Amino acid sequence: PKQHPQTNFRIDKKPICAMPEILMPIVETLDAYRAIYHRDDIWRPVIEAICRRYPYLNQPCVRGPDGSHIVYFVGQSYVVKLFVPLFAQDFAAESLVARHLAGKIDLEIPEILAEGQFAGWDYLVMTRISGTPLQFVWGDLLPDDRRAIAVDVGRLIAFLRKVPISGLESLGSDWRQFLAAQIADLTAHHLPVPELTWNPEQQFPSFFDSLEGLIDQPFQPVLLLADITREHVFVNCSEGKWRMVGYLDFGDAMLGHPDYEMIAPGLEIAGGDPELLQSLLTAAGYPENTHNQCLSRRLMAYTLIHRYVDLAAVLSLVPQARTAANLDELASLVWPLSH
Repeated sequence: PKQHPQTNFRIDKKPICAMPEILMPIVETLDAYRAIYHRDDIWRPVIEAICRRYPYLNQPCVRGPDGSHIVYFVGQSYVVKLFVPLFAQDFAAESLVARHLAGKIDLEIPEILAEGQFAGWDYLVMTRISGTPLQFVWGDLLPDDRRAIAVDVGRLIAFLRKVPISGLESLGSDWRQFLAAQIADLTAHHLPVPELTWNPEQQFPSFFDSLEGLIDQPFQPVLLLADITREHVFVNCSEGKWRMVGYLDFGDAMLGHPDYEMIAPGLEIAGGDPELLQSLLTAAGYPENTHNQCLSRRLMAYTLIHRYVDLAAVLSLVPQARTAANLDELASLVWPLSH
């Protein structure tokens, strides 16, 4: 049998909530968490103990898809999401934003039914949304279906920009400070990039210096989900046509500049395709006369700044970008806007 790797987590053997003894891990590092992430023998007893708190969860549970946190499906209708304390802020954001959008959004999103703690780990009990994650069907979709979904995602972004942010202040931060910190960390965040024959580090300073006002430009903060990927977009096929029907995961939500929201869907859904990018941007509210090199370079800057994107991921999602000889060419290939 396969040996589980040695890790620097310890076990809290204290009985929990007068239930049979459960060995609950106290994870202290990301490596330790990764080492036990797929250990069903650890997580299933915890999830089953949580389910016993709610009579309607007296149903079989199965492990859900991989992600940042531990997810189990309960029956056909419910989800229990257990949040690792390493990313405790995700629980607060998920709970806050899901409740804030409830009743306002046309798409199906998880409804929060209960929340609590289990041995110091936060959890949410939510409804399970219908549809299929886009990541499982994207490769088989026809061009027309891809364009339709790009438009649907763009409309979601346009909607989010109009959502009142009163009550979401806890998601906010000093945007100028956030950008400055991300720019200062560019080299550590992105390098090395063996697929490139040139050194991006040498071009970072001049590239950002040429973007006047990127940090100091005044703007109206909006709600950002900050991770609109094929994993989180749910779709359904009706009468032979695929459309977006739902969205999940608000743990990365923040308040910030509208352009920042374009990076994840721009890479995963447009992927360097000019037509898909035009469809996405137009639906998101960018006038066609702004689809130009200036916007392309600005979106490239936010790509480099993004917390969860590095150049290796960019080149994987947009393979043609490997032919770029410098950052300007990279921007024109990743964000192909030629007007």
